[in-house]
Amino acid sequence: MNRKRWIAVGLVLLLLVVYARTDVQESVPAAEGLSFLTSEAFRTETYKEGRGANIALLRVDGIILDQGLSFSTDPAAYNHQSFLRQVEEAFKRPDIKAVVMAIDSPGGGLYESDQAYQKIMAMKEQYNKPLIVSMGSMAASGGYYLAMPADKILAQRTSITGSIGVIMSAYNYQELAEKIGIREEVFKSGGNKDLLNPMRETTAEERAIMQGIIDESYGFFVDVVAQGRNMERPTVINLADGRIYTAAQALNAGLIDGIGDLDAAIAEAGNMIQESDPKVLLFKNPPPYNMNWLLSLLSPQLDLLGFPKYMENSVPRPMYLYRP
Repeated sequence: MNRKRWIAVGLVLLLLVVYARTDVQESVPAAEGLSFLTSEAFRTETYKEGRGANIALLRVDGIILDQGLSFSTDPAAYNHQSFLRQVEEAFKRPDIKAVVMAIDSPGGGLYESDQAYQKIMAMKEQYNKPLIVSMGSMAASGGYYLAMPADKILAQRTSITGSIGVIMSAYNYQELAEKIGIREEVFKSGGNKDLLNPMRETTAEERAIMQGIIDESYGFFVDVVAQGRNMERPTVINLADGRIYTAAQALNAGLIDGIGDLDAAIAEAGNMIQESDPKVLLFKNPPPYNMNWLLSLLSPQLDLLGFPKYMENSVPRPMYLYRP
């Protein structure tokens, strides 16, 4: 190992010591003393002081995708694994009597949206705590999907919501490839093994296969809304053509329960637990710089930053996503 590498090792060890001393104690759950070594830890801080019972505030900001470990330095960006942990902790903790979920998201992946929804449903059923959703500038598609377990949904008057549906798209490079003289040779075990191959036209059979997937995923969404909003399925289908709604339109259609900001949602949660002066605990993502990030300074060749995740996310797949 050369001199520069030894210097890098020393710097990383120093950073680890500083990081551990300053940040680990704030991670939750506190019992997991090494939680800072993973991307799944989270923190809490006081959002609003109060002398009464605790209310948890969870945030869903940005596209709902499991990006794994990333270079993102935005601690507010959606972190899927951290969010699942936050949901579990908020409902499990006996000192927390209600949960407010602030959603500002255009949606995201089918898998991630449904996994988060199932987690919220399971925790709510097990612990029976009130859940209030506060919609920010947008809670559309998968963002709306996540709101369905709520006892009450409030949106700000300028919020955009709805977009109930599924979308998937793929590029086709066939004409471009022909112009510049590129041809792909494919060896496959079955006729549909290379579905959505961008180097050729999509066949009618392939379109039917993919539309079947879209229709099934759409059915899941419709069922979730019908259950969450206590609506008849045909009523939901009439609303679920992919369009977005203003807060007033959504209220008129029964997609939300009222118009109000985050403070109104917190007050509503307080009312549901008969608490006029609750203390609000904000659940936060962990810092973006963790053990994997530090180690990557020593060995950029190691797969510690989740590059395969980025490659997976570039593959066409159905999304609960509002995309103008």
